[in-house]
Amino acid sequence: MHKKIKESYFYRIFASMFAVCLVFVLLMGTVTGGVFYGLYQNNLKEACQVTAERIRVTVESTLQNYRETIQELDSDDGVGSFMREETQDVNALIQELYMLRNSYAQRIAISAIRLSDQKCISTSKDGITNLNKEFPNWGIFRKASLSKEVALYAMAKDALLSSEDRLCMAKACRNEDGEILGYLLVEIPRSTLDAIVIECADQYNTNTLIVNKSASVIYHSGGTAFEGLGKAEDYGFCRETQETEGITENNYAFSRSEQTGLTMMQEIPSGTLSVIMKPLLWAMAVGVLVSILLALIFSRRLAKSVSDPIEEMIEIMGKVEEGDLSVRLNFERADEIGQLGKAFDSMTERVEELMERIEEEKHSLWIAETRSLSLQMNPHFLYNTLDLIKWNAKLGKNEEIVNITVHLGRVLRRIMNTKSDLVEISYEMEIIHSFVEIQKKHYGERLSLEVEIEDELMGLYIPKLVLQPIVENAIVHGFAGATETCRIRIAGKRRQKEGDPACGSGFVVFRIEDDGIGMSEQELEHVLEFKQEGMHHIGLNNVQRRARLFGDESCGIRVESHPGRGTAVTLVLRAVEKLSGSSENALYREV
Repeated sequence: MHKKIKESYFYRIFASMFAVCLVFVLLMGTVTGGVFYGLYQNNLKEACQVTAERIRVTVESTLQNYRETIQELDSDDGVGSFMREETQDVNALIQELYMLRNSYAQRIAISAIRLSDQKCISTSKDGITNLNKEFPNWGIFRKASLSKEVALYAMAKDALLSSEDRLCMAKACRNEDGEILGYLLVEIPRSTLDAIVIECADQYNTNTLIVNKSASVIYHSGGTAFEGLGKAEDYGFCRETQETEGITENNYAFSRSEQTGLTMMQEIPSGTLSVIMKPLLWAMAVGVLVSILLALIFSRRLAKSVSDPIEEMIEIMGKVEEGDLSVRLNFERADEIGQLGKAFDSMTERVEELMERIEEEKHSLWIAETRSLSLQMNPHFLYNTLDLIKWNAKLGKNEEIVNITVHLGRVLRRIMNTKSDLVEISYEMEIIHSFVEIQKKHYGERLSLEVEIEDELMGLYIPKLVLQPIVENAIVHGFAGATETCRIRIAGKRRQKEGDPACGSGFVVFRIEDDGIGMSEQELEHVLEFKQEGMHHIGLNNVQRRARLFGDESCGIRVESHPGRGTAVTLVLRAVEKLSGSSENALYREV
């Protein structure tokens, strides 16, 4: 990216405008974010403080209702009769207690306990079963005994009461002499506090605590595992503070009830900035993006008026560099860029004309070189055949000379009848058959030729006289001095171009094998150098050069040979088929 900015005028303008916008956005975002974050924190603390106060007021109101219920029961004749043991029928009292309990939405337990025999009537299924003569000296009963009013007792757990109880209210029932006859008890379970907290909770759903004067957490909305003696100090609660409301150092808003002595604590949420500020941030983001977009549109139009023609010129130059000289800029503008485009078009047109001329000369040179190599094969072949005729003449084999001459005439006629440098594979095979018949005059029936070429390949075109020199080398050098059977096998098949399966079978592969004397490694290395030494090694050197000229670097000869086991020559050629035209001006295409 840095390189693009340095090299492109368009990117320089674009980057400059973006940098200005980015600095502006960061500056405005920092100031605006700081201001709104402060306002958000203050509003959040106020909201949590209001929640704590709302819970406090609701708890006070609920406890006041229970206090009035206990006072009402204290003046009830049925309760008085039960406490004085004046009646044995308690069904009416039990029914009255149930009616009072059902008048409240919260789940509570109301009990009447007679002191003389510890008899207990309760709306709770479990009731209080573990009372003894000493129970007035414990917990809520002790507080009620010391007061003539309704006593409140807040605890995390009490041995006399249910494990679910968190608040208890009790009043001692007395006779005219002030002696205690029994107790009226209201047990407020944890579920009642849950209902109050849920009713008063805010949208943040953070933890809510209710703490007594002894810094014990009697209720924690997170579960009973967080409740217990002295745990309120973990949340920043200080029992010595005289403040009735505020924020603890642990980020909890609290509201203390002077009436009950309980403190309601509400956790101030952290990490909820997105909840409140998300719409605002979205609005700011949209505004910033619109500003950036307008600035970028303006800078883009300014930069493109200069960079577009240059980029177009670079693109056209790239196509010219890849070899496409037909492209033109055709700028219709009178400024310096227009003049530069016209000069480039003129230069490209001249280069195209020169390249066409060079291609024509190159093609003519290729034709001349391939024909020169093809003509080179004719004297080499004739030299070897005439040498055979000479030795037959010395031996007086006139009939053999006649046969050799007839087959030689057939070969020469086939070579001379076509003026094209390419012939069908079937045509090349006819030349090889005639040549082998000539060689049989020397080797007799010991020489045999096997051909395994697919019929569909016979109509493909290959360079003229590329197989015959290999067969000739196999006979002349492979069977020199051999007295046993001399077998030559020619196989041919198509091969797909490597790395380009969509192009078809673009090559034909021939394999010429003989079972002659073979070659040593040194002889094989010498042959594979493809060096022409006088009249020696003309054949393979010639075939190798023509195969490369006709095809590419993947075409040519590979030789495998083992002393005493024979030689195998693999020849890879580009395969083409004829489209139209005469022998000299034919059009071919790769298959």
